[in-house]
Amino acid sequence: MISDETDISQKRLRRIIYVGTAVLASIAGIWIIWRLHSLFLPFIIGALAAFICSPIVDFARHKGLPRGIGIFILFGVFFLTVFLIVTQISNILPDERDKLVLKTRLYYKIHEKYRDLMGLDSPDAKGNIIYTIIGKDIYTAIGTLDKFIVLNNDEQALFIQYSKGYNDKPPIPEKYYRYFEENLKESNKKPEDIIIIEDQPGTDKTDDRQKESMLSSILDVIELWIVMPFVFLFLLIDDGEIKRYFIGMIPNRYFEVSLTVLNNINRAIGNYLRGTTLECSLVGLSFIALFAVIGFEFKWALLIGIIAGIANAIPLFGPAFALVMGFFYAIIIEDINSILPFMNAGNLFIGVIVCVILVRVLDDAVFQPFIIGNAVHLHPLAVIIGIIGGSTLFGFAGLLLTIPSIVVLREFFTTLFRQLKAYNII
Repeated sequence: MISDETDISQKRLRRIIYVGTAVLASIAGIWIIWRLHSLFLPFIIGALAAFICSPIVDFARHKGLPRGIGIFILFGVFFLTVFLIVTQISNILPDERDKLVLKTRLYYKIHEKYRDLMGLDSPDAKGNIIYTIIGKDIYTAIGTLDKFIVLNNDEQALFIQYSKGYNDKPPIPEKYYRYFEENLKESNKKPEDIIIIEDQPGTDKTDDRQKESMLSSILDVIELWIVMPFVFLFLLIDDGEIKRYFIGMIPNRYFEVSLTVLNNINRAIGNYLRGTTLECSLVGLSFIALFAVIGFEFKWALLIGIIAGIANAIPLFGPAFALVMGFFYAIIIEDINSILPFMNAGNLFIGVIVCVILVRVLDDAVFQPFIIGNAVHLHPLAVIIGIIGGSTLFGFAGLLLTIPSIVVLREFFTTLFRQLKAYNII
């Protein structure tokens, strides 16, 4: 009797120790994750990249290539691809001078298009019927957009410096300087009203500060994202050791259930990731090809296509980005060189809409059914609520990882309950 009571007391003590340890470990884990939340996105991206590439390593091993050599080759190809993409994007992205010119052109063209559409193209014009109905509402929306594209005082001074040739850059074309002058009239200013602080000879403090700031930003990015290649490499080298370790901690009664759950999750998330990667690549290539055909300058078609393809991992974001950026391009462009004889700068808006619709139809009718299939089909309401909730709680990381998380959770719970019933555990 005493022995039984002692055993019961020991079991309760062990249970209290286990539960207390689990609670403390959970609190410590949450605290560590919160403190290191900036590393969360690089870690997840490295893990997802390893997950996508692991079948390639397995395939190479089955063909007789040693796993270490296969991982080394894949590691090199992965970072060569990332380097080429980053290099191409950085070469396309506008520098300081180009940004000033783009903002100036966009501001001028938006207001010019507005005046033409509303019948306000002459000083004494009173506007047409469109202006009477919705003119003021549209102008309010344009005013909101102006806050993001109008040049502030420092940018205006910098524009004037670049217009004459500055910082080893060629002078800004006269046509864009005239746009600049017209834009200033909106705020009742003239170029001569802008105060320009000339660089003093023999002092390079501004350049030094800019270089230090740029170097500091680069080092911060490297420090943050250096974890990604290590996660990618170590998960490929792991070869299932982590999975076997956690499986070994599970009691025998739940072993088969746990193994089935993990295998189903592995298959579902693998199908999703590899399918989505291929789908996004095809969507991006489609945008690049179609925008180039209707007359976009190739570097801009390439930039918009790459970003729209990546954004397509988040439902509806890819086409929305392509549509908005395509409209902005159509607003500022004045001459196009399209292989389609009926395309010109005036109807480029229609071309952009047609391209986005075509890519969307291709994605819905061809890419998704044949590449992803029904394995990860999610209800649209679940997708929308998940994206809003994920972005609200975790920002960009939540926005990016919401859909994979929903896929994992759905597969986890459906498989778990099905297996628990099959083994008469519940």
